[in-house]
Amino acid sequence: TLFFYPLTIIMSTVELRRRSNAATADRASASSRGGIIGSSSAASSSTSSTRRGGLSAKALLESSPSHDGIVLKLHVPALYPFLPTCLQRLLASQWLNVLHLSPRWAERHLILLGKYCYRFTDTSASSPKGSPVPMEAINVRICDKGDDDLDDMRFIWDYLPPGCSAVFTVSTFGKTQYFAVSAREEATTWINSLREARQAAITRSMGHASHVPYPKSWEYYDALGTSLVNQKNRIRNRLEESNMKQMEMSSFSDAAGPMPRGYYG
Repeated sequence: TLFFYPLTIIMSTVELRRRSNAATADRASASSRGGIIGSSSAASSSTSSTRRGGLSAKALLESSPSHDGIVLKLHVPALYPFLPTCLQRLLASQWLNVLHLSPRWAERHLILLGKYCYRFTDTSASSPKGSPVPMEAINVRICDKGDDDLDDMRFIWDYLPPGCSAVFTVSTFGKTQYFAVSAREEATTWINSLREARQAAITRSMGHASHVPYPKSWEYYDALGTSLVNQKNRIRNRLEESNMKQMEMSSFSDAAGPMPRGYYG
C-alpha cells in the first residue's frame, strides 16, 4: 500500500495538469485566432474560411499538410521505467491494468504542417493534445529491439499494440515521445517527412528560403502554433516555480522543527 500510494498521487497530479493545460490551450487558441485574423485582412476568402477553425484538426487537414496519419503514442507512468521487472509485470497484470499504472498506447492523429507537428485525438478534435512539436529542434529515429540506447525503455516491445510492428521516436528539449505504427515502411515515411520539415524550418528561419513559396495558411497556423507553445511554456514555468516554492517551504519547516504547542496562545 505504501508503494502504490505515491504512484496514485503522481498519476492524479499529471491528470490535473493535463486538464488545466488543455483548458488554457483552448483559451490561447481562441485569443490568438482573433488577433491574427484581424491583422490578415488581405488573405483570400478561401483561406479565411479555413482559418475559422483555428488549430482544429479539420482546419489543418484542409490546408494541405506535409504529412498526416494515425499513430499510437506511448504513455508511461513517471516511476514505471525505474521499477524492478517483477513489479512492472505486477502493474501490467489484468487485475491492476485498470488503474493505468503500466504503459499504454493511445491513438493519435499526427498532422505535420509548417514548422510544427500537431497531435490530435482524432480528425474531429477542435484543439491539439499537448504542445505542438517544433520542427527546428527535433531528432527522430526508428527503434530496433537491439538498440543499446533504449536504456530503461526496453519494455516497450512487450507492450506493442496489436497490428503494430515498428516504433519511431521524436525527441526535443530532452523529452522523447514513442509512436507505434503498423510497419517499418510507415515509420520510415514518418521519419523522412519529419526530417524534411526540420530542414525546411531551419532554412526558412535563417532567411535562406525567401525564393520558396510558402502558403499563407501555413504562416497563419505557424503563428497560432507559436502562441500555443509560448502559452504552454508559461504554464510549465509557473508549475515549476510553484513546486520549487513548496519544496523550499517544506525544507524550511523540517529544519525549523515543530512549532511549540500553544505558541499562538
